[in-house]
Amino acid sequence: MSKGKAVKSKGATAKSAKKGAKRKTDKSTQPSPDVVDAQLRPEDADQAATGPTGQRLWDMPYSAVAPRLINPDLGMHNLVTRAGHNAGYTIDVTVLDAPDHRLMRSGVLLAHRVLDGRGEWYLGAVEWQPMLPTERIEPMGQADLPEEFADLIRPFRRRATLGPVAALTCERREFALRDDRGTTMALLRDDKVTVRRGGLTTARFREVMLTPTGDGLTDEQAGHLAHALAGAGATMVPRFPPLVTRLGAPATGPTDFPVPQSLDHDTSFGHFVSNLLATRLRQILCADLAVRTDGPSGSVELSARADQLRLELQGLSSVIDTGWLSDLDEELDWIVGEAERETLRRDGQLDGKPAGDLKLRLRSERYLTLLERLVTATRAPQAGDSSTLSASEVLGGLLDGAQSAVAATARQLDVDSPPQAWEAASSAFNDLLWVTEVAAPVLPKRAAELRHRLD
Repeated sequence: MSKGKAVKSKGATAKSAKKGAKRKTDKSTQPSPDVVDAQLRPEDADQAATGPTGQRLWDMPYSAVAPRLINPDLGMHNLVTRAGHNAGYTIDVTVLDAPDHRLMRSGVLLAHRVLDGRGEWYLGAVEWQPMLPTERIEPMGQADLPEEFADLIRPFRRRATLGPVAALTCERREFALRDDRGTTMALLRDDKVTVRRGGLTTARFREVMLTPTGDGLTDEQAGHLAHALAGAGATMVPRFPPLVTRLGAPATGPTDFPVPQSLDHDTSFGHFVSNLLATRLRQILCADLAVRTDGPSGSVELSARADQLRLELQGLSSVIDTGWLSDLDEELDWIVGEAERETLRRDGQLDGKPAGDLKLRLRSERYLTLLERLVTATRAPQAGDSSTLSASEVLGGLLDGAQSAVAATARQLDVDSPPQAWEAASSAFNDLLWVTEVAAPVLPKRAAELRHRLD
């Protein structure tokens, strides 16, 4: 989910809309405690980013009657409704995703929102900075999703169908707490949110945020406000739950692109293979996004990471499913070739044709199927009977076998050996190199010793 804070002016938005200007935002500020996960709604500049010192948050019963907050004896004389600058409005948000919520599960939020009759497309992916924007907003000039948005989410969506998975309505009211001279001491924001799924209301919640301004509030004043809100049933919280938590399953499920975990000597071989695939999958995805956003090294990274995975899996070929490996090896080899060809064309070293074909390949069914297979494999690695054994045991056995193969082929070599014998020795040596690199996270000392001997 995206957590950066959008700083936009409602008036400025309306002005740019009248001019027909195309509006984009790409913010990378820090998270702000805000309902409906920040950027789905316009925000004020004075409440952006991390918020001032002394900001307090409350979860409040949706239908609770607002308590009396003023207290002249403590210098809090008036509570005035604010107007303009997004202080009060109603906004409708439709969240779009696949049926299994794979976008949100992987930290990508796609939605369209309607405010004052103006429609906007929204894309946020703070977890994937800088490859994807913290947030980007485009006017909804047409019903179809903008092609740029569609392309950026394609590796997350893959072949799944997009559709509305949740509709949210946020009613905001904002008040200024003032002293007897009319000076604003604090701003009080009251957001009431209704969540609908499948046409039914599934959740309602209310979030209250108190933001001191100027000299702020004294401890006694802050205590009075906290006591009054608690009397209305509000509970102070350190931060508001993210949108995925409000929506619940399946939005709260695991990501399709898990962050690699540290491994130890007791790690099972199945978990080891899963972690290896997860590591390379995230690297391939980052390279993919670099290509889509015209990153200068995207094609180089994509070919390097896909080829690295192909070679690592070859090093494990004796203990994983051969049929699965054969098909995957062919597809990885294909995308490696496409990425290398793109790099050569970009550098003017191949056939004189312009670069750009790789982007088309990344939109193809073949490539999206490859990504889908890798996503599936991270959850259910094809490690066969070795899956439950310790990774150190399996990898140690592979290293023993690879070393024995190198020794056996080396003993058969002499100055008169035919080319086939030298090729066999070279192949055995490369196999040992691959297994050594694969085993390094679990058997670092032995891998380091072998690297030293092989150098």
